[in-house]
Amino acid sequence: MNLNQNGGKYFLPLLAGAGFVALVFEVSWFRMLSLLLGSTVTSSTLVLSGFMLGMGAGAWWAGVITLRRPKQLYRLVPLIFGLSAFIGLMIFFLFDRWLPGLYPYQDGIIAVQNADTLVFTVSLTALIVHAFLLGSVLPLIIGIITNQSDHPVRLTGNAYAAETAGSAVGGIIAAFLLIGNLGQKNTLLLAVSISFLLALLSLTGLKKIGRSHDKNQEQPAKLYRKPRGINEQVNSFGRIAVTAALALGFAVTGLQVVWFRIFRIYLTNTSYTFALIAAMVIAGFSIGSFIFARKHKTSLIQAATLTRGLVLAALAILGGLIILVNLPTLIVLPLGANQEQYILRLLVTPAVSALLVIFPVTLISGFLFPLAIAIYRNDYQQLGHSAGWIFMLNSAGSALGPVATAFILLPILGASKAVLFFALTLLLAAGVTSFIKQVNSISKATRISVNSLIIITFALFLLLPSFRFLPPSFGRFNKKILEYHETTEGTFIVGENTSGTGTVLETYVNNSAVIGTSYDAVKVVKMIGHLPFFTGLKCENALVVGFGIGVTTSAIAAHNEVKNIDCVELVEGLKDAAHYYSGINNNVQNDPRLQFHRGDGRHFLLSTHKKFDLISSDPTHPVLGSANLYSREYFELCKLHLTDHGMVSQYLPLHKLTPDNFKGIIQTFFSVFPSATVWLGQYHAVLLGGKNPVKINFESWSEQMAQLPPDPYFYSNPYHMAACLVIDSTQLSQFAGNPDINTDNLSYTEFFRFTAFDSDNLLRNLDFINKNRCPVNRVFSSINNQDMMNQFILGNMLLTDGLYFQLSSNQIAFRQKLTEAMYANPDNQELTFLMRFYFGSR
Repeated sequence: MNLNQNGGKYFLPLLAGAGFVALVFEVSWFRMLSLLLGSTVTSSTLVLSGFMLGMGAGAWWAGVITLRRPKQLYRLVPLIFGLSAFIGLMIFFLFDRWLPGLYPYQDGIIAVQNADTLVFTVSLTALIVHAFLLGSVLPLIIGIITNQSDHPVRLTGNAYAAETAGSAVGGIIAAFLLIGNLGQKNTLLLAVSISFLLALLSLTGLKKIGRSHDKNQEQPAKLYRKPRGINEQVNSFGRIAVTAALALGFAVTGLQVVWFRIFRIYLTNTSYTFALIAAMVIAGFSIGSFIFARKHKTSLIQAATLTRGLVLAALAILGGLIILVNLPTLIVLPLGANQEQYILRLLVTPAVSALLVIFPVTLISGFLFPLAIAIYRNDYQQLGHSAGWIFMLNSAGSALGPVATAFILLPILGASKAVLFFALTLLLAAGVTSFIKQVNSISKATRISVNSLIIITFALFLLLPSFRFLPPSFGRFNKKILEYHETTEGTFIVGENTSGTGTVLETYVNNSAVIGTSYDAVKVVKMIGHLPFFTGLKCENALVVGFGIGVTTSAIAAHNEVKNIDCVELVEGLKDAAHYYSGINNNVQNDPRLQFHRGDGRHFLLSTHKKFDLISSDPTHPVLGSANLYSREYFELCKLHLTDHGMVSQYLPLHKLTPDNFKGIIQTFFSVFPSATVWLGQYHAVLLGGKNPVKINFESWSEQMAQLPPDPYFYSNPYHMAACLVIDSTQLSQFAGNPDINTDNLSYTEFFRFTAFDSDNLLRNLDFINKNRCPVNRVFSSINNQDMMNQFILGNMLLTDGLYFQLSSNQIAFRQKLTEAMYANPDNQELTFLMRFYFGSR
C-alpha cells in the first residue's frame, strides 16, 4: 500500500481538523480567561507561554512514543482526540461555573485568599494538559504516515502545512462567524463535537492502515534516504536543527507580541482586525511548509539551507521594520483616506500590512520547521521522533519569546529595538550553525557575510535611536509630540494639534483617543462624574474604571463629601500625562484621596471585597477593545459592589453602534438597573442607574448644582441639565421590537456587524433619542417653574436637531436650528456660547 497516498487521504484532513479545533479552543480559552484574569498583556502572555509549554511537552512525549512503541500509535491517535474533547468540555465548566466562585465579588460564596494565584494555577494547569494532547497529535501522525512512505520528508511538510492551514481557518471562523453568531458556549461545544468526530474518523482510517501495515511488515516500502556526500553524524546535524528550532520559536513568537503592539498604534483596534492578522501569521507557516513539501530536493535536505534560511528570516524582519516605520504613509493613510470605506480600514489595511511585514517571516519559518525535522536525524523512519523533539524545542522558544518581550524588551528597549533584537537573535543562530563542526557545505564567503550582517545589525541596535510609532493622524495633521511612552499594556502618546483654529491637546492609548478636548467631549465625561451627586447621591467611596487623563475623576473629586476614590487604569503611566490637562482636570492626579490601581477594571471588581457608593466607567468604545465593560455580567458585577444606596454612571457612545446595538446596550443596562435613566450630552450619552429608583427632587438638584464653582466646560444650570434627561424605564418599554441583551457569551459589541462603522449611525441614534424623549416629570418632582423647564427642553431638542444637520454637513440648517433654539430658550447661556463657538457670532 502506498502510504504517501493513503496517509494523505486519511490523516492530512485529520490534521487540518485538529488544527482547526485547536485554534477554536485557543481563541475561546483566552477570551474566557480574560474575563477572569483581566484583558491585559501580562495575563495573556503568561497563559500563551504556558499553553506553548504544554504543546511542547506533548510533542516531546509523542516523539518518544513513536520510537519506543510504534505499534501503539494507531490506538493512541483516536484516544487523544477523544480525551482532548473530554478535557475541553471540563475546562469549559471550569471557566464557566467553578473558577468565578473563587473570587470575593459575590456575597454568599466563600472565596479564597489570593484567588488570582489559585485561578491562574488551576486554569493554566488545565490548559497545559489540553495543550499537551494537542501538541502530541502532529508528531504521532507524522510517525504513522512516514514510517513506510516513499516520500517521508514531503509528507512531513504536508502534515505541518495541513495542521497550520486548519489553524488559520479555525482562528478566522471562530472570530468572524462562530462566537459572534453561536455564542462562546455553543462554539466550545461545537469544537468538542468536532473533536469527538475526529476521534471516530481517525479510528476508522487507522484500522485500514493498520491492517495494511501488518500485511506489509515483511516487505517494507523503499525508504527515501539521504544522498551520499551528506554527513550522517546525528550530533552535528542535530545541534543545527536544535539551534534553529529554539531561535525560530523565540524570535517569531516574541515578534508577534511586538508586531501586534505596533499594529495597535496604526490600525483600528477590533477583535476582527487582530484575528485577521493572527490568521495571516499562521497562513505564512502553512504556505511555507507547503512549499517545502512541493519543492524540496536533495540539495535542500542539508544544514546549509537551514543556516541560509535563518539569515533570510532575519533580513525579512529588518525589511519589515522599515515598512513598519513608514506604514502610515505607505498603507494606512492611502487605504483609509475614504473613511466611509470601513471594510478597507477593518480588513484590507490589516491584511495588506500583515502581508508585507509578518507574512515573509512566517513563510520562511514555515519552510524551515519541517526542514529542521528532516535533518535532525539520519534515519527517515524516525521522523515522528524528530518532529516531537523539534516541535518541543520550537515550543520552548515560543514560550520564552512572549515573556521576554512583554516584561523585558518592550518596557526597556521599546518596540523598534525589540524588532532589531530578534533579527540579531536569528543572525546569531545562523552564525552558530555555520561554524558547527562538519557542516562543510557553508562556504567561507557565506560565513563572512553572516558575521558582517551580525556586526551591522548589532551596530544598528546600539547606535540607531528608537523609532516612535504614532497613530496615523499624527502624520496627517503634523501634530507635535509632547510625551511618548511604551508600557507593557500599551503605548500612550500626548500630542498637540495646531492644524485647526486653536491648539488642541490629544492623548492616545495605541490608536484610541483617551479624550478629546472639544467642548462636547469634556462635557459628557464631566456629566458622568457629576450627575450622580446632582440626583442626591451621598458618596464617600467612589471607583473610577478608566482614569484616562482624570476629567471624570476630577468631577467626582469636586464634591467634598467624597473621602476615597479608587482609580483603575490599564495603561500604567497615563496619570503622569494628566498634568497636561490641568485646565479641565484641576490636577486631580495630586489629590490625596486618590488610590491608583494598574490593571483591568473588571478584574479589579472581581478580586476586591470593597463596596462603593459610586462606580463610574468611562472606557474606550466597546467595539474598540472594551466590550466586556458593556455586558450584562459587567453591570451585574457593578451592582454587587454597590452599597445599598449606590449608583453606576457609564459613558454610552452614539457612534460606531448600529441602532439595534445602541438600543441593545440601553436594554442591557436597564435589565440590571430597572429604574435607570439615559442622559444626552450633545453627541454622547450617559447611563445612570442604581439599586434604588432614580427619583430626583428638583430643589435638591438645584442646590447641589449651585455648590459647584464656575466651569467653562460645564454649564451647570439646573434646568439645562434636567433637559438632558432623554430616556427612563417607561420610555424604554415603548421601544419598537425587543433589543437583544449584550452578554459575555454572545457579545455584539465585541463581534459587531461591520455596518457599525457607518457614519450615519451617529445621526440615526441621535435622531432616535430626540424623537423618543421621556417627560422629565416622570423622574423629577417639585419643579418650581414648569414653563422654564419646558423652555429648556424645547431648546435642547432644537439644538439636537441642529447637531443632526451639522453632522450631515448642512451648516446653514445647523445655524438656523441653533438660532431657533436661542429664541425659544434665551436663558440658556450654553446656546449663546455654542453660536460663538461654531459661527463666531450670536
